[in-house]
Amino acid sequence: MFSFTVDKSSPIPYYYQIEEWIRGQIASGQLKPGDMLTNEIQLSEQLGVSRMTVRQALNNLSSEGILTRQRSKVTSIAPPRSPVPISRDRLNSMTEELLKEGKKLYSRVLAQELQPAIGEIQADLGLQAGKKVIMVRRLRGTDNCPLTIETVYHPYDRFPELLTMDLENASIYEILENKYRARPVEAIDTIVAGIATEDEAALLEIQKGMPVMHFKRVAWDAGHLAIELTRAVYRADRYQFVIRYHRSASSEN
Repeated sequence: MFSFTVDKSSPIPYYYQIEEWIRGQIASGQLKPGDMLTNEIQLSEQLGVSRMTVRQALNNLSSEGILTRQRSKVTSIAPPRSPVPISRDRLNSMTEELLKEGKKLYSRVLAQELQPAIGEIQADLGLQAGKKVIMVRRLRGTDNCPLTIETVYHPYDRFPELLTMDLENASIYEILENKYRARPVEAIDTIVAGIATEDEAALLEIQKGMPVMHFKRVAWDAGHLAIELTRAVYRADRYQFVIRYHRSASSEN
């Protein structure tokens, strides 16, 4: 692993040279997901640079999700991010999208309850005052690694059975389509960067303050009725959103 030497005559910062070296080791397969790196002190001695320089390089790679760093534990190569493709021609659930990528999604129900539709929830779902929604909050992940905290709201009057159904490892989109003949055909997705709260960090098994992505979706069925409001918090170190565009050959310039 230590065939690398920091070029101290180069104008390129030392920390950046170390980052690129580690990237190269991963790209070549010399370092694989789960492999442990030498600790900061040993790395700084072996590379002939300060511990602060090594720490900056490792922290930068960690913030990009390339490395995993936890307190009282050594640094390791992070698993590859799970892609979440966003297709323009069809609205799919997370379960459907990850299955297409060959990954199996697990879910753990954190809450499943009836709530009054107020504020943004009422407005986004287009509900009248006094109406109720079913709130389902689930922790979801792949390969025994938590990836997202997902909170979904559905109109109770239209989908009452969702309140008591077993949603532990179910696709709600499949339930809506198979039981209610309701499937989202139009949606607005919003993605905003943020940092993990203490509660979010505990559930996602990351450190408080680490980067996360806040995702919001409002979806409508073919009758232009809102059937879903989703708010989710994704681990930024394990997820990447991939947007697929398609333009037919017959489209004009």
